Amino acid sequence: MVFSSPVFLFLFFPLCLIAYYFISKTGVTRYQNICLLIFSIIFYAYGSLSFLPILLISIVINYYLSRKIRFTKDKKTRKLVFIITISFNILLLFIFKYANLFTLTLFGEKYATHITLPIGISFYTFQVLSYICDVYNKKVKTCDTLDDMALFTMLFPQLIAGPIVRYKSIEKQMKKRVSNYTSFYNGIYRFMKGFIKKIIFANTLGRITDLAFSQLGYYTMGFALSMFTILCYSIQIYLDFWAYSDMAIGIGEIFGFTFPENFNMPFVSTSITEFWTRWHISLSSFFRDYVYIPLGGSRNGLTRTCINLTIVFALSGFWHGAGFNFLFWGFYNALFLVIERILTTKYNIKIPKVLGIIYVFVAWNIGMIFFRIESIKDLNLYLSGLFGKMQLNFYARPLLSSIFNPTFVVCFIISILYLTPIFDKIKKYLYKYKYGYMIVDLTTIVLFAYAVIDMLTTNFNPFIYFRF
Repeated sequence: MVFSSPVFLFLFFPLCLIAYYFISKTGVTRYQNICLLIFSIIFYAYGSLSFLPILLISIVINYYLSRKIRFTKDKKTRKLVFIITISFNILLLFIFKYANLFTLTLFGEKYATHITLPIGISFYTFQVLSYICDVYNKKVKTCDTLDDMALFTMLFPQLIAGPIVRYKSIEKQMKKRVSNYTSFYNGIYRFMKGFIKKIIFANTLGRITDLAFSQLGYYTMGFALSMFTILCYSIQIYLDFWAYSDMAIGIGEIFGFTFPENFNMPFVSTSITEFWTRWHISLSSFFRDYVYIPLGGSRNGLTRTCINLTIVFALSGFWHGAGFNFLFWGFYNALFLVIERILTTKYNIKIPKVLGIIYVFVAWNIGMIFFRIESIKDLNLYLSGLFGKMQLNFYARPLLSSIFNPTFVVCFIISILYLTPIFDKIKKYLYKYKYGYMIVDLTTIVLFAYAVIDMLTTNFNPFIYFRF
């Protein structure tokens, strides 16, 4: 089930709100948690019923092992249980996400496994791993009950595609939280903003990229059109994921939860290093705190720092997908971080702000070629088109007609503006005046209504990060 679907918008979410409202009248947080847990189970079962038992069994195992870690006094036994728990979660992720790739690479197509990937496994596995590590390091206590552990792991707003929420950030909210008019208003407004970004803008750009890449080999796009399509994809994945994070954070706020921000205007960054502090923040901070720092971080000299960065981004690339293109994409990002670290640390070289923003924009978009195109065959077709002469034919007509459509042109321009802080500045400017809130709210409501109509009248509604 996706947030931008009729079944969620008109059935699941209203029923959840109604049930939660009446249960909240009791004033008992535990009853509220059980209500959300039941709806979270329904939410996951709707899209991945066959994998629900695996998720529930995993929750039970992690709950009891985490308590064993907490209450075991013998250091060696405690460490052993910690290693077993971490290994269990990583093994589970490896089997479902990477077994197909490794068996195909080692044994060929004939003996390759064909295991289906459970929805959201990368996100909830990392969430549990952060919890286990924090319990071991005595940064948090364990969940009091099994149903609390289940709710933390599979709370439906962030279950499928994050943000990756750490237990210490919502521990108190699990035990006591307040849902009032303000949180409801802010949550609904945040959800509507995300829904608009997803349906109107991300999907519009997505139609272009799907048209272009589905026809690779049937015509040669040339440099300009090739780069334009990858630019559309880069903006699409940003708006798509940012929109989902907005909707997740908004829904969480409705129920009194405060989830971490996942994006902070990454395209105003002046370096790839800064970019990764603004893009998918919950994942970046996970790798920083649970991989980079334990490896030594930047404490053991420049060479070791560069090795640590490379390891982190190789893992980050592999986390995004079970394909060698993702691994290459991780190394691609690591290369820029290593070069930047050497230039700033050893030579004290800093790029001017404007040039830095341009450099980040170009480097990121080139990297998205390897993120989008997973097969060597398609990559060769794209690169031959990129460096070849434009040769369009009958197959290019749907793409060109979609690009030169006035609706697309307007959406593309607005999508470009989304890369900048301009909309936040406009909103702050309007809020200074008497009718500022009314103007912002009415605009949001009108665009949301348009987005709902668009959702109901089109079949194109993918969520890119669901496959992770």
